[in-house]
Amino acid sequence: MGTMAYESVADSGVAEGHGTEAKGRQTERVRWSVLARPAETEAARAALTASGSLGIVITGPPGVGKSFLASGIAGTFGRGAHTVHIRSTEAASRADYGSLGFLLARLPAGATDSRPGLLLAAADILRRDAQGRPVVLLIELAAPLDEASAGVVLHLLLSHTARAIVVAQRAAFLPPDLLRLLRRGRLTEVPLAGIGVQDLKRLVVGLLHGRVTAGALGALHEACHGNPAELQSIITEERESGNLHLHSGVWTLRGPIVPRHGTGYDDLLRARWAREAQDVREVIELLSVARRVPLTDLADLFGSDVLVDMDDGGLILTEAGDRRCVMLREPRMAELVRARLSAERSRELISLLTGRDAGRPPEALSRSELVADAEWALRSGDTISPEVAVAAAHAAVALFEPEKALRFTGLVPEQHALRAVAARHRAAALSLLERTGEALEVLRGVREDALERVSAVDAARHAVALAALLRTMPGHGRPLEVLADAQRALALREGSEGGVRPGGTVRDGPDSLAEAAEVLESARYAELCFAGDFAAAMPGLEDAMARPGVSERFRRACTVMLADAWSACGREDDAERLLDSLGDPQDWATGQDADALAGSAFTVWLWTGRWQRCVALTAHYLEHNAQRLAFRGGIAEMALGLAYVTAGRGDLAADPLMAACAQLERTQAGNALATAQAAAAFAFAQTGERAEAERYLALAAQSRRPTSWRLEWTADFCASMARRWLGDPEASAALHRLAEKDEAAGRVSAAGIALFGASVPGTEEEFRAIERLAAQRQGPLAMVSGLVAQGSRLRDAGLLLNAAELAHGLLLDAVEARCAALAVDFARMAGDQTRAGEAQVRLDRLTRTLPALPITPQVPAPMLTEREHEVARLAANGASNREIAAAVGLSVRTVEGHLYQVFTKLGVTSRGGLAGLV
Repeated sequence: MGTMAYESVADSGVAEGHGTEAKGRQTERVRWSVLARPAETEAARAALTASGSLGIVITGPPGVGKSFLASGIAGTFGRGAHTVHIRSTEAASRADYGSLGFLLARLPAGATDSRPGLLLAAADILRRDAQGRPVVLLIELAAPLDEASAGVVLHLLLSHTARAIVVAQRAAFLPPDLLRLLRRGRLTEVPLAGIGVQDLKRLVVGLLHGRVTAGALGALHEACHGNPAELQSIITEERESGNLHLHSGVWTLRGPIVPRHGTGYDDLLRARWAREAQDVREVIELLSVARRVPLTDLADLFGSDVLVDMDDGGLILTEAGDRRCVMLREPRMAELVRARLSAERSRELISLLTGRDAGRPPEALSRSELVADAEWALRSGDTISPEVAVAAAHAAVALFEPEKALRFTGLVPEQHALRAVAARHRAAALSLLERTGEALEVLRGVREDALERVSAVDAARHAVALAALLRTMPGHGRPLEVLADAQRALALREGSEGGVRPGGTVRDGPDSLAEAAEVLESARYAELCFAGDFAAAMPGLEDAMARPGVSERFRRACTVMLADAWSACGREDDAERLLDSLGDPQDWATGQDADALAGSAFTVWLWTGRWQRCVALTAHYLEHNAQRLAFRGGIAEMALGLAYVTAGRGDLAADPLMAACAQLERTQAGNALATAQAAAAFAFAQTGERAEAERYLALAAQSRRPTSWRLEWTADFCASMARRWLGDPEASAALHRLAEKDEAAGRVSAAGIALFGASVPGTEEEFRAIERLAAQRQGPLAMVSGLVAQGSRLRDAGLLLNAAELAHGLLLDAVEARCAALAVDFARMAGDQTRAGEAQVRLDRLTRTLPALPITPQVPAPMLTEREHEVARLAANGASNREIAAAVGLSVRTVEGHLYQVFTKLGVTSRGGLAGLV
């Protein structure tokens, strides 16, 4: 087979004879396929065209776009190859040559009388059709390829008549002969999985040609199930409906994406279910309803042979462990099949497990399973108990599905004992939907006697939920007073006989009372930290950490809050070590209490200068929490932008911050909009875009709402820093006021950061204050600020170069540029040309990285004469003294004299030191 020619997407076409419209569709399909999976496309193309290769095998679960990629890869060869599509279906697999009927119909008379004659005739037809071009067989294995067809394909490959692009769910589904070629390396496997959120972002940006909010990305990812083939049509539909729209230069969603019926992915799964044998379909139906069934029970009901076939076919998974429960490999298949079943059929299936341990008590179900089970029961016309409704509502809130939680809580009768617990979950759902006024009404609508009928823990959590709402609703009550009232109510339970409050019905044991006390204590510390009153919170938190017998959940919550407090109050290194004791930070982004853990880690790392860890954590959160992004995407993108703007990379910060602002205008998570807008202003100030910076400053001033001390401080700091970069003479004074307030409250880290930002150009008094604060702090950022202040006060270029090197290690480009610019000035003033040259080289490098420098050198460099500059330029380019002399018409001795003057003025000792200076 000849060499296959690869065409660019722009040049690719379809086979001759197709109309212009068909060519356009094929070109668009090829373009989208390459855009969707560039790495896989390139790897597949390279394997397909490699010498000695017989083709590729694209594998992956249903719905990841295998056929889409295969046709895209074939399309990249355009008119340079002749593509033949072969599709194996259930019907075709039952007959010899069933998948090659289109080819057999064209064979000459008598060709089918012998197998060799058939093989030669088939190869001859393909060669004639190809007219000298390479032949590509695009083989889709929707069902096993019959043995006769597989033999023809094998002959075409081994005779070098064609190469193959095979599509199969798993390599094990290949005919034995093709599987053997794969194992020998003659075929190359290209495995596919669903694309992640960040890959999807690249596609969406490519389609929409603009910024997109994280919330929109998360919703699109959920809607397309990670299949790029589905994404394009979903985006088109959402744009046409107006749901996906452009707001302030950013694409965002007005509301949720309504699930699409009949998507290609769903159709594949339905077709797979429909073509299975009856006993296999019954197993699928049972697992769709029961979710997990022990392997022994399934084997008793259906026989082990059926289960072995299903496992080989990739339909089921078996969990490790003693119970070895079986579940469907594709959760979406379970949803689709469950939706088809009537309530009667579902009860019939469940009755098969009567008397057996199905392994599915409610507490053993995952959150998503609990919600799905409750929804299915309601759709089937069944009722669910108040206990299940409350549990499902709790799970729905945790999954950021507030509408479902509202439906479940509405099923709990008014007089039921769990009504107070349901109210708490209902308020949480309303809060997610930004309906905080309604949430407050729900919580305050719970009567005292209803709280007496729930456990001490649930009563405590009710008070905590109410206090959390009141944080950002001034004039409606004081959170700490609510918690104090709850503490008094708990004391009454503790002092009553058997833990039953007078008038109550729930008997609380010692463990329940202890847990309730921990809930209230943790909430009190949370309120203090929310307000930035770390001095009041730290003693109790430190005591709680050392106290024996506390629960792991309480200790973990205290760890997070204490790290937050320490990072603000001068113990940055201690805070970092404390958080590291909790384990791998990237696991936090998907675990329990994810937002609190990730937020604390982000703050601690940001204030120690480790902004790259912040970027990694935020990127991981954005990638692995698609379902949360509709509600937390704005916060996450704001965090990503803050990490970049702190490092002085306003160019990288602008996009995520603009997206954050657009999303937070719709979902005011944490009342963080003003913070995001102030950070965006800072980013645009760094890039020199004055009009945009001023616009976002004005927006931030209008968007202020009650929020946490952290967010409020960040908004103040970013707004003042933006004004300082814009040359506002009042900006430094605002930063001074911020620093004074923080130092008075014991927040020396915050004070040091604010004062460091204010000290440009700085006074001796400011520098001494920064040194004093740095001495009370920990971590590399404190060390850098102290060195900069000391070097600036003493006009010591050496100290500033040391600070620049520390900043370089942290990749804090703006801080490094500030150090280098000051070092250049002080070295020139002192006549220290060596250090001046070193600092200038550093500054020149940063000039190529940063869109704008925070400050520039003010002391002019020693002037080279025109002749000295000419000689220096040639020397820097590697010319010898003799070559320079010949080039400029001077003697070698005169050139040596000029170089001596150049080295002296520029503070270098060799030709290598001239690089970057001339």
